[in-house]
Amino acid sequence: MGKNNNETTDSFQKWSHCWGRIGTVIALIYMVAIPFIVLTVYDAMPSLGEVFNIATFSMLMIYIPVGISEAISYTPIMGSSAYLGFITGNIMNLKLPCAVNAIKLADADQNTPEGDAVAAVAIAVSSIMTVIILALAALLSTRIGFFFEIPQVKTASNYIIPALFGCMTLGLFSSTSAGDKVVKGGVKGVLPVIIIISALSLFVRITSGGSLFGAIGFLIIGSLPIGIISSRILWKKGIITVEDNPQVKKNK
Repeated sequence: MGKNNNETTDSFQKWSHCWGRIGTVIALIYMVAIPFIVLTVYDAMPSLGEVFNIATFSMLMIYIPVGISEAISYTPIMGSSAYLGFITGNIMNLKLPCAVNAIKLADADQNTPEGDAVAAVAIAVSSIMTVIILALAALLSTRIGFFFEIPQVKTASNYIIPALFGCMTLGLFSSTSAGDKVVKGGVKGVLPVIIIISALSLFVRITSGGSLFGAIGFLIIGSLPIGIISSRILWKKGIITVEDNPQVKKNK
């Protein structure tokens, strides 16, 4: 039985990674080809000097670190469903919360075949719903446009993302389940990250004249090893503990 389960697990992961890579390549071809086709049709193709200039390299210096940090930080959570998440985009404020919540509701573990399948379904459904909602909004824009101009709605919309991530953060203050184990005090491993990154952000803000836009990606990349090292040190000291999951014992 165990052998068949391992074979099923391996085949699922091979299938998901294979089609995820194929889908990513196809999406990249579309993303790159469409601008070239449009520019060619309208005879508006820019020269290499107009494309590769200081402004372009400045943007690349901002978005390359952000892209690398997102791939490093999101992929362990979403597993093979990260392919679909990166293709459809809008990960931080939509796809990631949907995937995490779906995995939690399904009582599955992150980055496992079960967790990957649940996260993929959640991301796919959220993508479809996004397209449907945007299509309806476009069709009904003349009738519902006034609603988004109401001052109360404008004020409330500014708190949607903070409220969304506030709910996700609350989970850090409770025990974190990982199969038959429970991590207690895991939020304490985040505190050194918050302190160090806040200090670095303040330093960058002072030295750069108040703007953090170009340093966000580097700060995210820097926070990952800090979080791992601080969590390991606290675990070694017994401040963060890993214990048997009482729910698993109860079910047995």
